[in-house]
Amino acid sequence: MDEPDKKSDVHEWSDMAAWLVESLTDKPVGFILEMGPSGYIDYDDDHEDEVVCAQVQMLADGVMMLRRSRSVLGHLLIADYSSDKLPLNKWLYNDNFDDCTDGYLFSRDPELLADICVTWFRDNWATESTDALGCEYRYPDDLLPPDDD
Repeated sequence: MDEPDKKSDVHEWSDMAAWLVESLTDKPVGFILEMGPSGYIDYDDDHEDEVVCAQVQMLADGVMMLRRSRSVLGHLLIADYSSDKLPLNKWLYNDNFDDCTDGYLFSRDPELLADICVTWFRDNWATESTDALGCEYRYPDDLLPPDDD
């Protein structure tokens, strides 16, 4: 059996980080990017199995919130997207979110968030390949159609 090519593995993960940075650029407030096991379908509310996942949500002023978890992350009903008083680039573990088992971070740095996501899956959970991961985008809904002035 051939040994895996470590150089291509590094290239694959660095490509994923670059793709994540691009995916987080110029997104509207409320945009959500979710990552987890490819093809995973949540059939019930029990969530007994570990499901390693990450979620990035766009807040105001270019601030993003990254949440990491070993259980399915829900979609937050955020009361306020402002970022004025948020501690940036400081990892938080204060049980603020019931579904977030491994902390969260606020940052304006998409490269930092991309590196954290890659490390979360590659190093902490020994994900063999980026092919084992899936991603989903959610864009915020407009309450009224755009004005056609």
